[in-house]
Amino acid sequence: MPSRMGRVLLLSLPRNALDQHDCLVAVDRGLPLDRVGELAERARAVLEGPALGDAGESSELERALATAGAEIRAVLCARPAPDARTAGELCLSLVELRRLRGELRERAVSVRFAAVARIHRGLARLRDCGTVAELLPAAAAELGACCDFDRAVISRRRGSTWRAEAVWLAPGLDPDVSRATETYLRGTWIPLGPGVLETELIRRRTAEVIAADDPRTNKELMAVSDSVGYVASPVMPAGRVIGFLQADCYGSRRELTTLDRDNLWTFAQGFGLLFERTVLLERLARQRAQAQDAFELAERQLRQLAEDEILLARSDRELGAVASRAAEFFRPTAAADDPVVGLLT
Repeated sequence: MPSRMGRVLLLSLPRNALDQHDCLVAVDRGLPLDRVGELAERARAVLEGPALGDAGESSELERALATAGAEIRAVLCARPAPDARTAGELCLSLVELRRLRGELRERAVSVRFAAVARIHRGLARLRDCGTVAELLPAAAAELGACCDFDRAVISRRRGSTWRAEAVWLAPGLDPDVSRATETYLRGTWIPLGPGVLETELIRRRTAEVIAADDPRTNKELMAVSDSVGYVASPVMPAGRVIGFLQADCYGSRRELTTLDRDNLWTFAQGFGLLFERTVLLERLARQRAQAQDAFELAERQLRQLAEDEILLARSDRELGAVASRAAEFFRPTAAADDPVVGLLT
């Protein structure tokens, strides 16, 4: 059997060795199989773990599995070839690595589709909200529940500033931090400007994962909220950014990943359409009420006008009767009928 620390070769792998990634790999003929076993254990732990929050780890692990598989193939193709027993163990390891990579990919796809399904169900429930005042707090709660966040904020943009309009906090969080965070977000118009994260969101029009030490964050907000990082997305139902969605995992301290970013972006797109729909429905309801009030006022005025005409006609008839009686009283009598006139003649 060859030595475990055999001759090291520097190989340029073919284009399909790492799924369309070219690289140079230093190959040790005695590549320890326990490294493959370690990667396999990590992959099984991810596959058996919770569905949320492992997107970044899955991606990194899949790359490690691809690199290990490429190294094994390089050892198998090297000259002189390894003995039959070693070659058999390496082939079995290669098959196991490919199987785990396939399962990781399937899991990543299923996790994303499951998240999209939860988001769509949450957005469907929000359609029952009839006013913006009902929609905003309900949407913040749905965002936290659907996307596995501990805190969720819906903010409104006003010119070059923004302020939270709805804040959702998961039960069980530190009450002092929660109170201070909500007070600051609801009571402060935070400025936008060059080098500010939310300004970048307006310019780029996409969601982003933000680390706590990112220089573009609002330092006062990060200190008050004790956040270790958050995800943020613009809300732009008609192409113009009218607000933001922000969320983090303050309670669980779970590391935010690109999956969280994509979930937030999906929710933001649906929420923007719902917000626009609710605003239009509210406006139509107000206009309908105003039109109804105007018709009711016109009906009352027409009814009053009709009643006034009836009274006027009745008054005209009564005045005509009085005038007729007065005319009869003052009408002169004929001379033949007057007895005084008859005596004189």
